[in-house]
Amino acid sequence: MESVANSVQLPPLDNPNERAAVGGELQVVLQDLIDLSLIGKQLHWSVVGAAAHGVHVFLDELVGDWRELADVVAERAMTLGVVPDGQSSAVAAGSRVEPVAVRSLADHAVVWELGRRVAAVSERIRERLGSVGAADLVTQDVLVRVVGMLEKHQWMLRAQLGEKA
Repeated sequence: MESVANSVQLPPLDNPNERAAVGGELQVVLQDLIDLSLIGKQLHWSVVGAAAHGVHVFLDELVGDWRELADVVAERAMTLGVVPDGQSSAVAAGSRVEPVAVRSLADHAVVWELGRRVAAVSERIRERLGSVGAADLVTQDVLVRVVGMLEKHQWMLRAQLGEKA
């Protein structure tokens, strides 16, 4: 991520190192969200089985939410004066989301595989909340919103599998 020079127009953080560190944390989250949306779309195309249509439509909703969250995260980085990189090369190099095999996959397996990845992304963001909050509470709030939405998606994916809350 490129950093914009300090400016009186940037939100105040205690020091420039915090700005770069918070921007770096946002970049990591951005890469995972973009990759999650790409994997969601891959599974959307690959789903087969009795519930394929419902899962297909549901995945479009999730992908839309993840793209919106990625936009919020990228815009927060820009607000802090740090330019995000959401290009495919940056996402491929930096994402920690486990890729999926390019093949047809049964509806219940799609839901299971995606649920595991959503949980992993959510947990990684949760691990960042304390350090990000120590530097910038507003950015922490953005990440809390992201975790909240991902955890809601985990619940909806569990419900698709018939798992209890």
